[in-house]
Amino acid sequence: MDMKEKKKKELYELMRELYYNKGLSAKILAIRFGKSEITIYRWLKRVHQVKTPGNRKARKRYRRSKKYPLEIFNRIVELKREIPQRSAPMIYKILQEEFKTFYPSLSTIQKHIRDQGLVYNYKDRNQGYKRFQRQKPNDLWQIDIAGVQTVGHLKQLYLFPLFDDCSRFVVAAEYFRTQKGVNIIKIIRDAVETYGRPNQILADNGAQFRNVIGDLGTKYSKLLESLDVKPIFAKLNHPQTKGKLERWFRTLNQMFLIEARHFVKDNLKCSLSDFNQKFKKWVSWYNTEKPHRSLPNKGTPEKFFLKRTIAFINL
Repeated sequence: MDMKEKKKKELYELMRELYYNKGLSAKILAIRFGKSEITIYRWLKRVHQVKTPGNRKARKRYRRSKKYPLEIFNRIVELKREIPQRSAPMIYKILQEEFKTFYPSLSTIQKHIRDQGLVYNYKDRNQGYKRFQRQKPNDLWQIDIAGVQTVGHLKQLYLFPLFDDCSRFVVAAEYFRTQKGVNIIKIIRDAVETYGRPNQILADNGAQFRNVIGDLGTKYSKLLESLDVKPIFAKLNHPQTKGKLERWFRTLNQMFLIEARHFVKDNLKCSLSDFNQKFKKWVSWYNTEKPHRSLPNKGTPEKFFLKRTIAFINL
């Protein structure tokens, strides 16, 4: 190799090192070496050839790692220590809002939390849950009333969610001050008006769904009868029947309620209406943006709900 070729090789190696490993942009390199950006990119594409035992030429692989400011990683630690139960997806969502276009991936955030020893361990994560899934959206919805949730000056609140079994898509959900059956009627009507009616709705054996002797005849059952929706009920003393909805309650506690309580504490003028608006935004994020590990390709509930709905309509 003559001196000219040797200098070229050294120049290319230096260029790759500065671009891939030091994170310098092509614009900065162009200024530094007195070349155009097009020339820099052309040099970067030059193949570094190495002779192998089979006399073949192999390409040396380079990987350019993104470098984020220290303040971002400090912010991750700060958010986690502020609320230890705060999940990585919620931290990712907060960073999106605060740093707009430049923030780490969810996997990077999860790794940093692990490296800092800040993982929050939940006990009995999946104990006793029974797995089943309907094959198409709107075949079965699950409904329940979350246990009383105390939220700052708003005091005791009750959550009424309605959940599609196939897609995990939340078709309706709202917080109320009471557990009255009229709230169930509102939730179901809102969902049916937006997404159509399901074939069945699964509920527990609470008084809002069945009367004191276990028979039908409640406002709930009469509404379902008028909609031609079949009511079905969970096995007595067996909450695992509604396992997916129970799992969603845990996600809600980890990713919304913890944040919401913190918000209400700092906003003493927050009303129930304001609280529900914040909750509505979180539900929209859960439906449309949060990847779900139980869905194909870790898709979002909305994507699976709409895709499967269209597929079955076209059959």
